[in-house]
Amino acid sequence: MKRVATLLALVPLLLLTAPLMAAANVSAQEIPYGGRFAVGFLESLSTLTCGEEWQYNDMGCIFWPLVYDQLWILSPEGEIQPRLAESWESSENGKVWTFHLRHDAKWHDGQPVTAEDVAFTAENLPQVEVWWYVDTDFEEVKVIDEYTVRLTLVNPISRPPMYWCPILPKHIWEPYAEDLLEYDNKDAIGSGPFKLKEFRSEEYVLLEANEEYWGGRPYVDEVLLIAYANEEAQILALKKGDIQTIGYRGLSSPAAAEKLRGEPNIEIGEYPGLGIWWLSIDLYKEGPLQDLNVRKAIAYAINRDRIIDTVYMGYAEKADSFVYPELDIHNPNLPQYDYNPTLAAQILDEAGYVDIDGDGVRETPEGDDLSFEIITASAWPDAIKIASLIKEDLAAIGINIKVSPLDEDVYYTMVYEPTESEYDIAIHEEEPGILVDWIWYFCLDPEDMGAGWNTAYYYNPEFDELYFEQVSEFDPEKRKQLIWQMQELLAEDLPYIFLVRPKELVPYRTDKFEGYVGTIGGLSSWVNPWTYLKVHLKAAPAPPPPPAPGPAIPMTAIAGGIVALVIVVGVAYYAVKRRGS
Repeated sequence: MKRVATLLALVPLLLLTAPLMAAANVSAQEIPYGGRFAVGFLESLSTLTCGEEWQYNDMGCIFWPLVYDQLWILSPEGEIQPRLAESWESSENGKVWTFHLRHDAKWHDGQPVTAEDVAFTAENLPQVEVWWYVDTDFEEVKVIDEYTVRLTLVNPISRPPMYWCPILPKHIWEPYAEDLLEYDNKDAIGSGPFKLKEFRSEEYVLLEANEEYWGGRPYVDEVLLIAYANEEAQILALKKGDIQTIGYRGLSSPAAAEKLRGEPNIEIGEYPGLGIWWLSIDLYKEGPLQDLNVRKAIAYAINRDRIIDTVYMGYAEKADSFVYPELDIHNPNLPQYDYNPTLAAQILDEAGYVDIDGDGVRETPEGDDLSFEIITASAWPDAIKIASLIKEDLAAIGINIKVSPLDEDVYYTMVYEPTESEYDIAIHEEEPGILVDWIWYFCLDPEDMGAGWNTAYYYNPEFDELYFEQVSEFDPEKRKQLIWQMQELLAEDLPYIFLVRPKELVPYRTDKFEGYVGTIGGLSSWVNPWTYLKVHLKAAPAPPPPPAPGPAIPMTAIAGGIVALVIVVGVAYYAVKRRGS
């Protein structure tokens, strides 16, 4: 009976494993790890120092958020999400913020991330000019314990400080505390989800997954950020499969996107634009542009629909503010300067700007031609096209325009130093982002908070008061109303004449990777590191489903059958044994 006992002993095991075997047939496939995710850029990194290239360079804006962790970031939906800081609290007025750090975060060299690192960063990184903002302007920084740090701001704010700010390892950077830019950072030791593997100046940055990352390693083994000489080279590399997508806001024009449509294994993603184009008026310079009537006439004379159709083939929308219209803080009731050349001409007539000599150009009340220069950067083809269209629009109402494309460095020097250059009008583009905090510096007192930002040299004390009131207002509805008032003031004062917001057209390959994350700005931008964290190799095709089963058999019937089978086998064995005896 030993064999019968053995068979009987298997019955419970069979009963337990039967449902598990059935479940195995329907289990979901796991997301695969591995692969090199390559992205092409038109700008390259020349250095890994923590200066301007981390703030303003397309590749730099992607590099550091992958290598260096932050206290908190924005989710793909625009919600505040803890990172190195697990939690925080603030004083009632938003001036003092206390952060409680994770205990399991490590630097890439194995050292723990502590409050000392956060304090070191808060005290020293804002000394580098490009990292100073109202939310990194600290009155006091104090380490409470190993994983707790208290930051006291000069000006209170209603959300956590140090947004979009890398936390640096004190044990590496401390010798350079007096001037962080002196450190070449060739090893780039961070605490982020990727580690530096290889860097070649002006060519590429190769990153590898951080296996020890507190949040779990990324799905891809490597990320390659590689620079190309021009967009044609980028597109060729995309077609060949050398890169998976084009980084930082995608293609330069809808025409380029149309050429790629229909290419095998390539899709064109369409996303809300990150950048907004506007006219900046130098209000420091004496002249007719200081007259609000002239600025209003210009605003009404511009045919934005023609810009959208001609320059962007319809892939753009009108802009009326620094705030994206899909955000709750966008004021939907702003004065609209829709195309109306008749009204523009009427405003000028009533203000005394008339064509006295009949040459088609109006004169000022002082007898000078109503003539202005629009400056832009020669490297910006869209801006040059926009300026040419505006020149035609303004000629129709008697304003003469000269378009001057400048070297990009010369342009930036002129537009950010309006008291020195005294330009007339500049076509400008910036990326306000989702929080829209920093963009208001373009409107604050140019001799104070707006210094180095306020390209229009605009100053309205009421605007500054509203700004400081909203930045420390914790009640979302009250803060929204304050920001609405700020937008109304800008729409009435017109230091900036808003033009258009182009959509982002981003090509990406679909044959090898999936899991791309699209947000405002496309698949890869300073507000969206998520594609690099979520993208992964495509899972292997699932096996074909088994043939359709017959009528379901209850588990009790299966169990009974197994028991009966065992008994039959046992009886047969016993009978055979007796016959043999």
